Amino acid sequence: MSPRGRLFVALISTLLVGYIAVGSLLGRVLGDSTYGHLAVFNEVLKIVLDAYVDPVNVDRAMGGARLGLTEALDGDSAYLDADEFRAFQHPQKDSEAEVGLIVTRRFAFLMVVSVKTGSPAQRAGLRPGDLIKTIDGRHTRPVPAPMGQRLLRGAPGSVVKLTILRAGTDPLDLNLVRERLLPVPPTGKMLDGRTGYLKIAEFPQKTADEVRSQLESLKRSGASSLVLDLRGTGYGAVTEAVKAAELFVKGGVVTRLKGETVSEQVWNADPSRHSCDLPMAVLIDSGTSGPGEILAAALQDSQRSAVVGERSFGRAPFQKTVPLDEGGLVVTVARYLSPKGTVIHGKGVEPSVPVETPDEEDAAAKDVILEKALEVLSTQAKKAA
Repeated sequence: MSPRGRLFVALISTLLVGYIAVGSLLGRVLGDSTYGHLAVFNEVLKIVLDAYVDPVNVDRAMGGARLGLTEALDGDSAYLDADEFRAFQHPQKDSEAEVGLIVTRRFAFLMVVSVKTGSPAQRAGLRPGDLIKTIDGRHTRPVPAPMGQRLLRGAPGSVVKLTILRAGTDPLDLNLVRERLLPVPPTGKMLDGRTGYLKIAEFPQKTADEVRSQLESLKRSGASSLVLDLRGTGYGAVTEAVKAAELFVKGGVVTRLKGETVSEQVWNADPSRHSCDLPMAVLIDSGTSGPGEILAAALQDSQRSAVVGERSFGRAPFQKTVPLDEGGLVVTVARYLSPKGTVIHGKGVEPSVPVETPDEEDAAAKDVILEKALEVLSTQAKKAA
């Protein structure tokens, strides 16, 4: 081992031994195994640096240890080195464009959570669950999710090259041109009969006001029931999802936020904002995440609506950014819960009416989730009559 490595091991070992010695008694009293784990880590570190067949790059080894620690938490928590943390906190002026992807970490790669409607990623056929193997030739194995998001951004008109892994296919090489993407407003239309259809693609500012406007338009067009489509919906703010939920429920809890060190917060619906009593069905799929999941869970737990489709992605964290002497942490400190207290982050929303979707080759033939929702509404109407 190099002199630098030996010095590093000596310093780390001294600090850890002292920390463990002071804390071991407290650990035994409190039943905390933390100090025992630190002792094992110290031992492993010494053996690796002393005995490994090749000289060990200390910085790389410790960086891998930090990556492994945060990766064991969830796909969105991350340790960022000094350069990454600086870039995360202060994005460059030439990073105003994107390709329309929300990513997390799963299976040692970056994974697509949601695809923005009308984005370059959607036009290229990317979908939730796709794994991103490389970004501009850089393997994503050591890339934390916050840095993955940054790497996907760039100057308008610039190209980002992705290698995509998808079950059942060979790796896909795609060149996507970054664009400045505008918010996608809610859209409404009448389906056959008297069923209104409302699609919320994302939750930027004033989404709830636009949803109210679309609901009024559908009711004027004669809608006596409603399909609310939240499939693929992951962009936007939780606050707007809460405001949207208030339009459909007459009161009660909309969502909760809770963590080990974060006191529980509860969002209750303002009854004065309620504006829609139509029988309804909510559509979700594996690309529904974040604010979309929070709205779906609120309507399901309040028994306001059936939720039809696939289990949602399960990405609803509340995160904190912590600067360190070298780099920083982006760590999940709390999770959003359904009104009844069911965890959404890492679990997803389980539909009350699950639908098995067809293979991609058959998917263009018919929209089985929408068809099932219309069947549910028809059954409800017959029972009401």
